Amino acid sequence: MVELLTEFPPWGLSDDDVPSMLMEVVSQGWSYTPNGARVLTALIPEVASSYFDVLQEETSINGRGMIDYELPSTEPERTVLLLRRCLSYSFGALSEASKAFGDQEVRAYVSLATGGICDDVMTASVTFCTSNPNAVPYIRDLEQVQDEAIVELSLEDRNIWG
Repeated sequence: MVELLTEFPPWGLSDDDVPSMLMEVVSQGWSYTPNGARVLTALIPEVASSYFDVLQEETSINGRGMIDYELPSTEPERTVLLLRRCLSYSFGALSEASKAFGDQEVRAYVSLATGGICDDVMTASVTFCTSNPNAVPYIRDLEQVQDEAIVELSLEDRNIWG
């Protein structure tokens, strides 16, 4: 991910980078589940599920593939727009989480990888979960991930790109 962010620095991120459907998710804010998981309110499933722990509940509810159907299929345009979209959505949601919970414990995990029928189209996902130093992290050895570009973001990281 460092290479992507160096090659395509996402200066001037804004809500305009994010589809209105995802801005609606951000605008509905965050909630606690009965188990204490921090989740985006708009993504709470109608039918209750059981989860192994809070981390699984947060990542299951808050994790989504990024909307990309209207983006160009040509590179590098697709990657630039997809990266901006993921980062803008992440920082918007992290900002709302900070307001809702009064801290900055929620983290965003943005991943980009090739996918599609022939593994030739850049796709992305964004997942949110709390950072707990006493629990197993969402992604162990983040720096060692080889098959995708991935980054863990906190709200403070927003200051890098303004």
